[in-house]
Amino acid sequence: MSAELVSLLLQFQPDSPQLKTRLDYDRAARNFVSQVSNISASHWSKGADTPQDVLTILNPAINTIAYAFALRHRIHALLDKKHVRDVLQPGGELWNKLVLFLETSDPVQLRYVGKEWRTLVENTEQIAQLCDTPCLAIAPIRSAMTRLDPTTGTFTSTHINFIQLCMQTRSYAAAEPILDNYIYALPTKIPHIVREDLEYSVVCADVASSGEYIHQCSYHSNKVSLVDVQQYYVLGAMAYLGVRQFKKAQQFLEHVLVVPTSNTANGLMLEAYKKWVLVSCLVAGRPVSTPRTANGNAMKTIKSASKAYEALAEAYEELDNMPKLKAQIKFGAETWAEDGNTGLVTELLNSQMRTYVSQLSRTFSAIPVSNMANNVGANTEEIAQYLDTLIKDGHLNARLEQTDKSSVGEVLRFYLDPTQGPLAKSEKQQQQALFEQTLRTNTLAEQVKDADYRLTLTKEYVENQKRLNKRQGPGADTMDTTWDDSIDAEEDIMVDMH
Repeated sequence: MSAELVSLLLQFQPDSPQLKTRLDYDRAARNFVSQVSNISASHWSKGADTPQDVLTILNPAINTIAYAFALRHRIHALLDKKHVRDVLQPGGELWNKLVLFLETSDPVQLRYVGKEWRTLVENTEQIAQLCDTPCLAIAPIRSAMTRLDPTTGTFTSTHINFIQLCMQTRSYAAAEPILDNYIYALPTKIPHIVREDLEYSVVCADVASSGEYIHQCSYHSNKVSLVDVQQYYVLGAMAYLGVRQFKKAQQFLEHVLVVPTSNTANGLMLEAYKKWVLVSCLVAGRPVSTPRTANGNAMKTIKSASKAYEALAEAYEELDNMPKLKAQIKFGAETWAEDGNTGLVTELLNSQMRTYVSQLSRTFSAIPVSNMANNVGANTEEIAQYLDTLIKDGHLNARLEQTDKSSVGEVLRFYLDPTQGPLAKSEKQQQQALFEQTLRTNTLAEQVKDADYRLTLTKEYVENQKRLNKRQGPGADTMDTTWDDSIDAEEDIMVDMH
């Protein structure tokens, strides 16, 4: 590569003293992207694998914009849909440079190269798939997502590709760092508008929401739909089930059920509901009511197609009648298998016993194991062994002890003090858990506040305000950026959707 071209690629330096303000940075970054975009594809391969190689000269953490263009063109020139050259294969020189870029690139500069960023992320999975090592793409893609958006709160096409990859490779735990982050925005159609006199309006500004720089015109994401969001939550719930995070799985499935719909249900909602019925029993120890915000007509359709699952949940609720649950499970075996829920149904049987024991702990401080065995229709030795497993696995804060009375046998004794027993937590541990929960709540509150503000800028909200002003008469304010709890939102805002 010529010295002139190398000089051009090193032209944009993010720490340059000439970039005194965010407006200066934005103008310089945009001009630089425009210049680099005009470099012909043939120039990027000149000097490859030599000391003059542009990928050797540039630093991906500092020269992120130029490096993104160089890497994209280099991979494009070498990538074949049927064969991957050694240099591109995991462990190869170009693969290592790709991973280094995804893990160390400058987050602010990434906001200006959406197309290149997304292409490189897609290339990472494509190469790994062609080499039959898809799992090797998970960590680099996860790093790329968090470099661009530490909250990963703006939903992109990469989200759905990532969770599909994790499910394909059964890398459930690897998906958790992304799944644990709240989704609070979708890429909007509105292009980013820069006002020359406002520093906060530029792409490189410090913003509360990543939705300010990730939108359809930034090219960080392909177009996404509500069905994509539903699929993400269904697959995310399945990943949580894979690591036995039942509460989180339940919440993800509820997200699918409450997605706005015009009185109709789709297959994803049906799949989510069937799993939600089972998971809710695992979480709450009993069947629970469907979310109130779910569409009533859609839920009627879904429930009529899920009667076997609701019958199973009703049998689960009868804690002292385990034979009934076993019979119900056996009767619907073919249904559970067709829906891919056999494992979840088996977990339901184990959970019924755990729930039964848990309820006993609220009434008794100790209870003979033989009494429990009689109540659930099982032998004493089986129940004792099962209880021992529950205690060792951390599901039960109790102990088994022998009594002097031979007629009583073993007794299950519950620890009533949370600071005692195998599940005991010190005061410091309890304080730490409370602190972490407070931190998560505060973060979510900020995201909700930002979402509320963006809601007041939507066309639907403005139209609603106009209708309110007409009702209130000519003396009413022209705009009020707070919701009026006395107004029926469904009547005023949703009327245009029917």
